[in-house]
Amino acid sequence: MKNQQLLTIAIALSYGLHACGSSKSDINSSGGSAGSAGNPTTGGGDSSVAGSSSGAAPGGGATSNAGEGTGGSGNTSGSSSASGSGNGGAGTAGATGDGGASASADTCSFPAGSALAGASVPAGYCAYVWASDLNRPRGVVVDTNGDLLVSDNGRVVVLHDDNGNGVSDDDERVVLVTQAGLNHGIALNGGFLYASTPTTVFRWPYTGNRQPLGNAQQVVTGIPNGGHVTRTLLFDAQGRLYVSIGSGSNVDDDSRRARLIRYPASALASASTFAQGELFADGLRNEVGLALDSQGRVWGVENGRDNLQRQDLGGDIHQNNPGEELNLFLEANAGRFYGYPYCWSEFNLPNTGDGPGTQWADPNNTTHDDAWCKNTTNVLPPVLVMQGHSAPLDVRFYSGDAFPADVVGDAFITFHGSWNRTTATGYKVVRVPFGADGMPSGDPVPLLESANPGDTDPQWPHRPVSLGIGKSGQLFVSSDASGVIIAVGHQPI
Repeated sequence: MKNQQLLTIAIALSYGLHACGSSKSDINSSGGSAGSAGNPTTGGGDSSVAGSSSGAAPGGGATSNAGEGTGGSGNTSGSSSASGSGNGGAGTAGATGDGGASASADTCSFPAGSALAGASVPAGYCAYVWASDLNRPRGVVVDTNGDLLVSDNGRVVVLHDDNGNGVSDDDERVVLVTQAGLNHGIALNGGFLYASTPTTVFRWPYTGNRQPLGNAQQVVTGIPNGGHVTRTLLFDAQGRLYVSIGSGSNVDDDSRRARLIRYPASALASASTFAQGELFADGLRNEVGLALDSQGRVWGVENGRDNLQRQDLGGDIHQNNPGEELNLFLEANAGRFYGYPYCWSEFNLPNTGDGPGTQWADPNNTTHDDAWCKNTTNVLPPVLVMQGHSAPLDVRFYSGDAFPADVVGDAFITFHGSWNRTTATGYKVVRVPFGADGMPSGDPVPLLESANPGDTDPQWPHRPVSLGIGKSGQLFVSSDASGVIIAVGHQPI
């Protein structure tokens, strides 16, 4: 229920096969100061998926020493429902196969030893290690059987739970695909599995029989390499493929590759080039997370630029700016410009700013001024801005029924965590409540985070990446740094 008080304890309470989490805050209370809408230029983010890993994680994975782009949002992570760019009901995940929970499922039944050490979750929720000992799990998707497919550093692995113990054991997995360069993007649509490398989107016929797949077919080729190298994939109800390509550097000269490209279903049977795709949204620095709501509208979360300075706005303002973004891409706005690299969104400029979400000209930009950036004819601002350098990597609208009813239709967002901030921020999963009008109705509040103060903790090796909704309604969270899949469940009343 909204406004329920959360328990705050440092160790997960377990009894029998159940383990409830602790919490530092109420899932329905504000996660920090409000931010407002702006446009796409947030902090560095997920610029590379390269890196080694070492060290044992509590859940059996390995902690990563590789930094990944920009920052995160801390205990002050806030948001704001700004700029109107759409209306109508909030939503569920789209054509990826997520969802389909069974009524009143107990998603907190698991072996006691799988409880996620050091986790804080709201009262009634639980967090546990659902699968461990993966290489570098990034993008995930749930198939119609309820199996979880994971893009895992050059391969796609399918995880399942046939013995019904609530987790996927080490012998309950199959490597479906080995393909050099697979690093993040993954989707299911029309009887095919799709996955991406920095330059290419592939597909394989997929039946869900847990058998290794055959040779890959190239679907999109010639995607620019370098810089931000994840290529997130999304399908809509018409079978159209969306491919997100981030910037080549912190601040590029133009937006020629910082875009969301779309391909019609009719083009997927043979290879298309990057240049042949439809420009669906322009000026997106690194729109890593993509999702559909229940209306079929496309949403995305964006990582903005690093090391922002503007002398007239306070000099070094990079600690809290630009704000990370939640963008809504309406069909009526197809082809429009969202700001990068010319403009950025204010999150917190206490003495010099005009309020969260205000659009400002980038100091590297000599083409456009503040007035141009603030004109919505030129730049479509985001619906919501969040704490700078949170590094949001995925968004998923909850469509199951294992969680309380008032959570259905709300958005969960992963914060991978900061590198470009003196006080680290992020490393958590947050919930953004949505109202009946289909727009955000409040600030992000933590769903899963470290139980200790602050956002970084030596006992908390996890960096959330991607989200999936299990067949029973649990929320799957991949963590590339610790090599695990975390499940967040809820106990029925």
